Amino acid sequence: MNISFKIKIYIIITFLVALWCAGIIAAPVLKHAGLHGSADIAYSIFSRICHQNDARSFHVEGEKFGVCIRCSAIYFGFLAGLLLMPLSGALKRIRVPKPMLIITVIIPIFVDIMLNNTGLHFSTTITRMATGLLFGGAMPWCIVPLFIEACSQLINKKKIHSPDSGVCTYVRKTQ
Repeated sequence: MNISFKIKIYIIITFLVALWCAGIIAAPVLKHAGLHGSADIAYSIFSRICHQNDARSFHVEGEKFGVCIRCSAIYFGFLAGLLLMPLSGALKRIRVPKPMLIITVIIPIFVDIMLNNTGLHFSTTITRMATGLLFGGAMPWCIVPLFIEACSQLINKKKIHSPDSGVCTYVRKTQ
């Protein structure tokens, strides 16, 4: 797999994530601008993935973001992580992430939620932001290399070796 292919996939992913993040901010901006129909569509899209609790959301001009603070931190952290990836040389090599990385960065979110639900500690804007940024910022190193590798194998019609189930082959039907 050549580096230009990896860069193209990386650019597409980064563009789509930036567009998603822009939508999070666009929802309140559209509402404040009086474009209630467009804002309602944006809020409706984001309501599928977030509770959108007003008290747990950032606001622009008095209108809440499309998602809550923790979700905002996850998405913007993911975008920041994506933008930092080329600086780390991660696009030059494909490494399958260790499952421990995902577990390590999700534990703080889990602990914050559990402590809040038990009443031992109440989640704050800072804890929601910190845990969301940690998780979101680490995820590009887990997801992007795997996605680039999957795209490469699908395009090149290579066999994918799965440690669990043997060999899977992707074949396109021709007419």
